[in-house]
Amino acid sequence: MLCFLLRLVGSLMSLLETGYRGPKLPMDIHGAHHSLTTEGVTLFNQRYPQGLPEIWGGHGPQEVNGVRYYSWSGTLQPGKTDRGRNLFDGTNRSCRLFARTFVREAGHCDGMVGRYSSHLGTVIGDEYPLDHFDIVNQSLGLVGKGAEPVRLFVEHAARLKAAGV
Repeated sequence: MLCFLLRLVGSLMSLLETGYRGPKLPMDIHGAHHSLTTEGVTLFNQRYPQGLPEIWGGHGPQEVNGVRYYSWSGTLQPGKTDRGRNLFDGTNRSCRLFARTFVREAGHCDGMVGRYSSHLGTVIGDEYPLDHFDIVNQSLGLVGKGAEPVRLFVEHAARLKAAGV
């Protein structure tokens, strides 16, 4: 039953967020879940260590094999990410619910990724007032108070241009 419910939610979110009307792509709910467990993330990081910091919470190498690594992330912040248009955003509520399950980075996550777990290469910032979906301006642009995800992307484009990328 849970698997069916997760597939239904995934399909509904895909339809609402993208309007995708093409052929249904395969979903592996169990694989997706496993990739988010400590074991799954550890396996991924062992296979693809590029950009990872040597010290937890630090910065990783800015460039590996000609690829530049930058990261930024948000954290759920009472009075900011639970205000503004996020009051009408169901994904923000989901992020707040998921955040309760964090042990290692309790109180320091965007609802799906921990603050230090997001560090890769040069860390631009890790405490923007953004939940996981605000970062990519999902949910029809409903974001919390003071969040400006579009500005972050414009600034990053300028950063990449200045770096000659």
